[in-house]
Amino acid sequence: MSGLLDGVRVLELARVLAGPFGGLVLSEMGADVVKVEFPSGDWARTTSPHLGERSLYFSSVNTGKRGVVLDPATEEGKTRLERLLGAADVVMENFRPAAASDLGLLPGQILARHPSLVVVTVSGYARDSDRAGEPAYDVSIQAEAGLMSVTGEPGGRPVRAGVPISDLVAGMWAALGAVSGLVSKARTGKGVHLEVPLLDATLPLLSYMAPAALFAGVDPPKVGSGHHVITPYGAFEAKDGWIVIAVLADKFWPKLCSALGLEALGPEVRPELVRNQARLAVRGEVEAAVAAAVGPLSMAEAMARLAAAGVPHAPVLGLIDALRTPYVRSRGIVCTVDTAEGSYGVVQGPLHDGRPRRAAPTLGEHTDEVLAEWGAGSDR
Repeated sequence: MSGLLDGVRVLELARVLAGPFGGLVLSEMGADVVKVEFPSGDWARTTSPHLGERSLYFSSVNTGKRGVVLDPATEEGKTRLERLLGAADVVMENFRPAAASDLGLLPGQILARHPSLVVVTVSGYARDSDRAGEPAYDVSIQAEAGLMSVTGEPGGRPVRAGVPISDLVAGMWAALGAVSGLVSKARTGKGVHLEVPLLDATLPLLSYMAPAALFAGVDPPKVGSGHHVITPYGAFEAKDGWIVIAVLADKFWPKLCSALGLEALGPEVRPELVRNQARLAVRGEVEAAVAAAVGPLSMAEAMARLAAAGVPHAPVLGLIDALRTPYVRSRGIVCTVDTAEGSYGVVQGPLHDGRPRRAAPTLGEHTDEVLAEWGAGSDR
């Protein structure tokens, strides 16, 4: 099988999560992604859990790549890095500005030497801003972007998303930027620098909440698994677990009432509740009635009724169950990777090329191989 980015060479000068996740997305689409590490290695290699000496945290974002070790502070390392830069199509980097300057790896410096490159910078805050030198982490960005203010149960303490969503979405923007840069280069013949600050990447996730808040001048409250302007919508507890129900359009309300025996709230008795705005006015009553109807049922019973009525719903699954559903198995989303220490699984994105994944590299595992292939340094 072939990938969308077969033949594209990506040099990854990034560590830990956001930048490497961007490189992972490009790798899954067929790009040859070479991860450059300094002799000390990516800090993510120390993070648990481990399979033997192999960090599964590191492997989660570096499977499918090849690894090179060099020290750009030495003449030999600098020469090798220049050869790799000359042979690459895309560079993904997340250096602090001062460190990049010391190494001659600021985007402008790279493009001055290799003008056909697409350089993608993943930063905490924009490098041309007065916050360029400040550290930024997923949790601090989630907090500053307002995500934590709308996550969690009403009246509860601030809660971050259960996955590092700011890092991950920045990586996705970085991958999109890399592909867009290649398109721009194909059109103009010139390289380009694109920057993805974590805060800038996270704020668009506010989506419809941002214009609503700006218009009203009021912060939206926490609504747990619910929705600010739709009801019933969210998680309801059955006898043996939780399910979600989403009455996304008014046409589903009569169907839900029929499925759960809510005749007292149905259109014959309460015709006004067919409209979502009327249901919002008595949200507590509506959601309490749905909860009371679901509570005595098993998950299977509740979902069978909802499915028969055509009401949007789903079970709330744990991670292991979520990764083992027939749909996930049939789509090849979970890929098993074999190593000398044993096998581990990774989750692939929707644009993966379907080919078996090489294991995340041990430190410097492919240095000689990559230098032989890329080392000629002919500018691409």
